[in-house]
Amino acid sequence: MKISEEYFKSKTEDISFINLRRDRTFELKDITLDKDLPLPVVTNNLLIELNKVDETKGISIQRVIEGIVYLLGADQDFIHRDEYGKILDRILSKPEEELFSMGLRKLEEGDLDESGLIFRAFNSLYGSRDSEFYYAIVLEGIGKKYFNEEELELGNKFLEESTNILEELLNEDNTFYPAYYKLGYHYKFYEQYTKAKLTWDKVLIYDPDENRRQEIRQELDLIDLDYRVELGLTYINNMMYEKAVEVLVKLMPKEIDNWYINYLLGMAYRGYGDNTTAIEYFYQALDNKVNPQDVYNELGITYFNDGSIEKAISIFSEGINTLENDYRLYFNRGLGYLNLGLMDKGYEDIKTASTLNPEDENIKAQLKALKEFYE
Repeated sequence: MKISEEYFKSKTEDISFINLRRDRTFELKDITLDKDLPLPVVTNNLLIELNKVDETKGISIQRVIEGIVYLLGADQDFIHRDEYGKILDRILSKPEEELFSMGLRKLEEGDLDESGLIFRAFNSLYGSRDSEFYYAIVLEGIGKKYFNEEELELGNKFLEESTNILEELLNEDNTFYPAYYKLGYHYKFYEQYTKAKLTWDKVLIYDPDENRRQEIRQELDLIDLDYRVELGLTYINNMMYEKAVEVLVKLMPKEIDNWYINYLLGMAYRGYGDNTTAIEYFYQALDNKVNPQDVYNELGITYFNDGSIEKAISIFSEGINTLENDYRLYFNRGLGYLNLGLMDKGYEDIKTASTLNPEDENIKAQLKALKEFYE
């Protein structure tokens, strides 16, 4: 069950039912209401009504309308759904327009529950692209409420459902710019910057409102760094190193002091086959007062690949002295020693790597081979 179904279904607890008196016939335009048809009313509002009216006047039709909308929003598959829909069609002069406006008004007032119930009722009876969009906005708002209350799991569930609705709307109509506008913010929240950029690019194409387009241009500027980093990393992971270089190098020299950009450029150039340039960027990453083990490890591997085994060993050693307890540095230094024929030193490093990470399959295989060698 979707989180929204569970959430709004619980609202049925706020509903009571009334029945028409047996001694009266009540006609609504061309409908004679069945005396056995229970009419829903919101319990709190029913109590208020009962305090204001006498027996002859009874419950106002407005309370019945309110109850029907509330119930159909809470339970879209309610057994009397069709009968209630007919009642709304007869009572309201323009049922779709009035119901939609009611939902918007509640949303503007910040009443997410009421707005959500109304749009759910509307979608159950009529349905439209715009009503689905605003229902997604309601779910987003409920998600934000839970985030503010530090109920992160619930917040994520509501936001994810909202995102799914917006994506479905675009699958049905790929020019529906309000969904692009909102969806870009969702992707940004999830730190999916490539998707955010591609989505917001569509706003600049389809949205006729210049103020929104200018807002999105500013957002695109804000995520440009994260977008290029994410895209560059994606290219690296897919071994498209030339494209990674093209994307990441555009961040220089502005990001010359950003260790991570330098690190990624080192990875990209090495994959591209330019070890000399890769080494330059790895050193630049180390010069920025942040000395992550990843940089030492990849710098050492680059020297190793370039045939400079002793230099690679010195880099791995520097990393070990600086950071300690990184099994990759011990393992790779051990391989370097083995490559130079320094079997005892290599064996000791491989054993240390195994102690630090006993589950690594490469280490297990190498350690097994060394034990067999010594035996």
